[in-house]
Amino acid sequence: MAKKLDSSTTEWEKRYADLVEIARLVSWCIDRDMLVRESLRQIQDRLGKRARCCFLEDGDLVITHWVGEHKDDLTEKRRCLKESIVWDVFKKGVAVNLTDRSSTDGFEHTLREQVKNKAIIPLDYVDALTQQEKRFGVLIVDSGSGQAPVSEADFEYLQTLGDLIGEAAGRGELVRQLIASYERRDEMVKDVAHSFRNRLTAIGGFAKRIARLSQGGDLRRHGELVAREVEKLEKELSRLEHMWETGVDHRTLACWKVQKRTKKP
Repeated sequence: MAKKLDSSTTEWEKRYADLVEIARLVSWCIDRDMLVRESLRQIQDRLGKRARCCFLEDGDLVITHWVGEHKDDLTEKRRCLKESIVWDVFKKGVAVNLTDRSSTDGFEHTLREQVKNKAIIPLDYVDALTQQEKRFGVLIVDSGSGQAPVSEADFEYLQTLGDLIGEAAGRGELVRQLIASYERRDEMVKDVAHSFRNRLTAIGGFAKRIARLSQGGDLRRHGELVAREVEKLEKELSRLEHMWETGVDHRTLACWKVQKRTKKP
């Protein structure tokens, strides 16, 4: 809920407090849905308007979050019509504040009420790895059946909220990419270790067979030596796997290598 402020606080100060609260949430939260729900509550409490968010899902803009009274039964997600002005604004990527009722002429309306006065703010972020803009949804705010336009001051407030939502979405996506990268690296390490182990097992088995079939002499001793070295390598490989799985950092691994080089036989 929006933070309750003293009655003497100006409207601008109240809005600033709202944005600070959302920014604080963005600083630690990577849950986009949680931030969107809080932002919509702020809009409803501070501006007294209804609002909804649409996210891009499998090529469709889908209404996923909403607040305020809607005559349509928004008890579940709903796809926005491709012929709606919402889609048009999303594709152009520029926020609009529709105060002229004729602005939506020629477009279809996703909701039955066909509210023409509304603010539509595209949601996007810059991918931290590719530096490309990623547009992922829109924020829509209107006054419902009252049809009252969104004021310029409210429009600026909503654009800042949209930027904060985009920031949270970008951070969340970066975290997901890092986790996916770590998981891929983990699988790669396991595959390499598995490949090495298979080869060591084959070499060790071959060396033991040579030692067993030999009638003594240098050949037997060399076979036994190779088998012992293979066993040592297998133990070291198992140790490295354990260190990786338990999250030993690179400094610890480096110290372990130094200790092995300086350890007396």
